[in-house]
Amino acid sequence: MAGTVTGKDANLFLAAHSGGASPEGVSAKMSTRTHTIYGVGDFSLTLDRGTVEASLIGQVGNYFDQGSLSMDGSLTAIKFATSGLADPLLNMIDDNAGAQSDKWKYFAISGCVSDATDATYISWYLISCQVTGYDISMGDADTITEASIDFTVLDPFRVNYCSPCITDCGCDH
Repeated sequence: MAGTVTGKDANLFLAAHSGGASPEGVSAKMSTRTHTIYGVGDFSLTLDRGTVEASLIGQVGNYFDQGSLSMDGSLTAIKFATSGLADPLLNMIDDNAGAQSDKWKYFAISGCVSDATDATYISWYLISCQVTGYDISMGDADTITEASIDFTVLDPFRVNYCSPCITDCGCDH
């Protein structure tokens, strides 16, 4: 089953960081790297749950259970002269060598669709992402050059779902 969430007042924040940075420090850096600065025109998240299967003796059929969870996403950016736009590319290719060691080790992505707490609201804070693809399409003067950036979430086991709080889940929306 696939679903699409749309809404007004969408926000998206991006920043590369070292693994040693605190979430508060990453959040401060992200506040200066918004979707308008990057020129993000499209953003998607895909969650996938695998299944595991085991044969059963003396019963009809096999046993199935939840397998691993994976989370991937993509975004399209168009402003290449913006400070910080190299972060996704450096996150993908940096060899963690030299004076800037670990500066681009992780890529953090946070945001929300709709700032209301109704059925259209969804938010995310993914602090440990890795850029896996960076495709640039170029054309002539009548074409906007854009980059399609793919990423994967390195710690999908930390993802949880919380609709506008039905129970006290401890989230801060």
